[in-house]
Amino acid sequence: MKLLYSITAALLLAACSPESEKMDLVSAAPATFTAVPLAANPNKIVVTSTTSGGFIWKWQYGASGTSAKEKDTLTFSKKGNYNIQLTVFTRGGFTTAAQAVTIANDLPAVDILKGGNMEAGSEAHWTLLNTGGAQTTIAIAGGVMRFSNTANSNGGIYQAINVIAGKEYTFSGKVKGAGATNSWFEVVFGTTAPVQGADYSGTKWNSMNTWSGCGILPFNGDLAEIGCDGDGKGKGGKMKFTATGKVYMVIKAGSSGGTLGTGGIEIDDIKFLEEQ
Repeated sequence: MKLLYSITAALLLAACSPESEKMDLVSAAPATFTAVPLAANPNKIVVTSTTSGGFIWKWQYGASGTSAKEKDTLTFSKKGNYNIQLTVFTRGGFTTAAQAVTIANDLPAVDILKGGNMEAGSEAHWTLLNTGGAQTTIAIAGGVMRFSNTANSNGGIYQAINVIAGKEYTFSGKVKGAGATNSWFEVVFGTTAPVQGADYSGTKWNSMNTWSGCGILPFNGDLAEIGCDGDGKGKGGKMKFTATGKVYMVIKAGSSGGTLGTGGIEIDDIKFLEEQ
C-alpha cells in the first residue's frame, strides 16, 4: 500500500513539473515612431508608429492632444516647442517613446464670415433687420455695403456665426464716410436671434459714434482701429467667447437729429477670423 502511494505521488509531481510545460516568454518591443511635417502645412505633423507587433497606440501631444490611431496627423496651431509621446501595447506589454518637435509659426487664422467681401452674391449671406421706426437704407452694390439716410432712422443687417469657446476671434472691416451728425455705426454681437421690428441690444463691440467723438469728420479705416466706442475699443478687434454655439453679428446704423452724411457710411472687406 505504501509503495502504491509513493508511485502515485511521484506521477502527480511529474505531471505538475514546470519542465513539462512549454511557455513563450515575449519581451515588449521598444516603442518607435516617425514624426514628419506636412510639406504643404508644417503646423501639421504626420506620426506613424513603427513598433513591431503593436496593436494599441496612445499618443499624447501638446497641452492636451490625444489620438489612438497607428498613424495620424497632429495639428499644432501655435509656434513653439512640443513633445509627442507614444505608448504602444504589444504581446510583451507596453513601452513608451517620445520626440520633440518645433513649430516655427502660428497656423493662419480662417475667415468664417460669409459674404464679407461685398462682391456680387454677398447679399445672400446677410439678413436685413428692421429695428422699428424709419428704416436706414442698407444696400450691397458696387463692392461695398452702404448705410444711408436723409433724416432720423435706424436699421441693421446680420449674419449667424458658429463660434467655439476659448478660441480667439478677430473682427475687421474697412469703414468709410464723409462725416456724420448725431449718428452711430456699430457692430454688435449677441446670442439671441434678431427679431424684425425690434432693436437689437447685444454687446456693442466697435462703433463710430458722433457723441463719443468719432465719425464727425471724414474717415476711412479699419473699424476695429478707428472706432471710439464699444467693449472692443482698443482691442484690435480681438475677442473670445465663453460658450460654444451660435452668435449673431449685427451691423446697424442710424441717426437721431442728424444724418449719416453725404453718400452715407460704407463698409467693405469684413472679416471674422478664427484661430486654428
